[in-house]
Amino acid sequence: MKKKILVVDDNRMILKFLSNLLDGEGHEVKTCEDGLSALSLLTTYEPDIVFVDLIIPKIGGDKLCQIIRTMEHMKNCYLVIISAAVAEMDLDFRKIGVNACIAKGPFGQMGKHVLAAIQDSGNPSTVISEHEILGIASVDGIPVYARRMTKELLGRNRHLETILESMNEGIVEVYTSRVVYANSAAVRLFGIPPENLLSANPRELFDDADRNRIDDLMHRDSETSPVVGLTHPLELNGRQVIIRSFPVKAETDTTILLITDVTEQRDLEYQLQHVRRMDAIGNLAGGIAHNFNNLMMGVQGNVSILIQDKKVGDPGYDELAGIERCIDSGAKLTRQLLSFAKGGRYSLDLQDVNDIVEKSSGMFARTRKEIHVERHLEAELATAEVDSAQIELALMDLYVNAWHAMSSGGTLTVSTANVKLDESFVKPYNLTPGSYLKIDVSDTGAGMDEKTVERIFEPFYTTRPMGEGTGLGLASVFGIIKKHQGIITVDSQVGRGSTFSIYLPAARILQKPPAQDKLRVISSGTLPEKGSGTILVVDDEEYILNADKAMLNELGYEVLLANGGKEAIRVFEENKDRINMLILDLIMPDLGGEIVFERVKSSRPDMRVILSSGYSIEGQAALLLKKGCDGFIQKPYNLNQLAQKIKEILA
Repeated sequence: MKKKILVVDDNRMILKFLSNLLDGEGHEVKTCEDGLSALSLLTTYEPDIVFVDLIIPKIGGDKLCQIIRTMEHMKNCYLVIISAAVAEMDLDFRKIGVNACIAKGPFGQMGKHVLAAIQDSGNPSTVISEHEILGIASVDGIPVYARRMTKELLGRNRHLETILESMNEGIVEVYTSRVVYANSAAVRLFGIPPENLLSANPRELFDDADRNRIDDLMHRDSETSPVVGLTHPLELNGRQVIIRSFPVKAETDTTILLITDVTEQRDLEYQLQHVRRMDAIGNLAGGIAHNFNNLMMGVQGNVSILIQDKKVGDPGYDELAGIERCIDSGAKLTRQLLSFAKGGRYSLDLQDVNDIVEKSSGMFARTRKEIHVERHLEAELATAEVDSAQIELALMDLYVNAWHAMSSGGTLTVSTANVKLDESFVKPYNLTPGSYLKIDVSDTGAGMDEKTVERIFEPFYTTRPMGEGTGLGLASVFGIIKKHQGIITVDSQVGRGSTFSIYLPAARILQKPPAQDKLRVISSGTLPEKGSGTILVVDDEEYILNADKAMLNELGYEVLLANGGKEAIRVFEENKDRINMLILDLIMPDLGGEIVFERVKSSRPDMRVILSSGYSIEGQAALLLKKGCDGFIQKPYNLNQLAQKIKEILA
């Protein structure tokens, strides 16, 4: 019976011998000298029998057999390995779909085995025993050194193949613009079966936007770099990759591509850049708040003097009280900025976070009837050392943000869970991997696009209309969570809502910042108790010095002023025996408050010192309080607050 037969071998003598033999038997014969051309032929040709040499260029024989077995029209093809190396190969031929194996030898004997295989193809396994290698005895006729050389070469080949298969980078060999080899990493990166990858044109494996870059990479005569994707990685099956090309010496039609997956690296770089950007914005926000508080201090000090002698109903009282309310509103805004920049004031205790979530979400649900609130709380949630008031404030800001995103109503879902965060997750935030509590706040609102998500925690950034928000709510949340040594992330898509995820360290003892002395605010119009003594006020802003002098004179104190740190040291040395207290600014250009404090204390250990700053108590102020500073008052402060603070310190 006439058969259609394909022979794949790079030895032309073998091809000629088998062609003559099979033609003489009345069969139709086609031949190919490499695996790539055979694969191309098989897309349109359907042979009954295929003879394949193991060692052939451009897709090896074993790989070619595996691909043939995946082709729908080749499932019933009778597949034969015919190779001189068949006896040396440690390969289970049946697993790759091979029906018979023939060891190359003298033409006469080899021809008999080829005809036996053709006979067996009509009713497989009736002529050839399973696992039998036809012609194996004839191999004994080959000199022993030749067999040893073959075995050593095959061993070296297997060693190199193992190295290529164990690499994390994708390795692709391209011959005449066709893929002829791809290691396992490359197959995973492309995400397509090997039979579709091999013989494909590399440019067809990438998105349209990247195909020109691949063309440039493949053209050796091009002046472009032999690498693409260093600054803008290519998109490949949802991953970001860099591709380098390496020409093969003496083979002008062959190029090796090295594909490196940089997705995790780029994600890490993005997270680091985001953290650094937020730190930079935080420093800027803190500086703005500090300067703004200083400006308001000048206004507040003068207003405090003007309003002291007035009562409700007096001319000008309402106007002055209105100015004080504006100052108070401005101070609240700067506190939010400082919360973002420096973290605010905290009192950390071991807390049941589920309890905080239940209370805050319950309160929100009662005030927003149009929002359906769901809770999914971990039954055995670990405790965390947090400031419950600050965490509740952060959660309420997230709830309100979700409410604005669901203008027509929707569902707010709050859930908690115990999680483990690994090194790769916490590294950008400079935190420690381990056990964390996770709080998810999800809404079914409008969602956000990628650009909005990138800026959502920046101060003053808001998507709400002008006049309907300051853009400080989420910035404040960011600062609160960061101060708790935690992480906050957001996942959102337009039309699919948003999920804010908070990660707090589980039951980890955090160093508590020194608690700020609580100020008892005496309402305007109530005259504070008079004092006596000499107070040195140190600041680098003249309008603040004047405001403090006016308020302290009103309180009955004698006042010395020093514009800057250097002048403070001079004035102190000249009057140190009669000075009872220092009101000391922290940030000064010529000599900082910390240096002034240390010099004063070394000269007069009993000297009372109140730190005054537009920044919050966190940071440098907290360090000085540890060193023995007596108190802290944050600008802007009014006459009554200043009087109360002085009284507390002198008492």
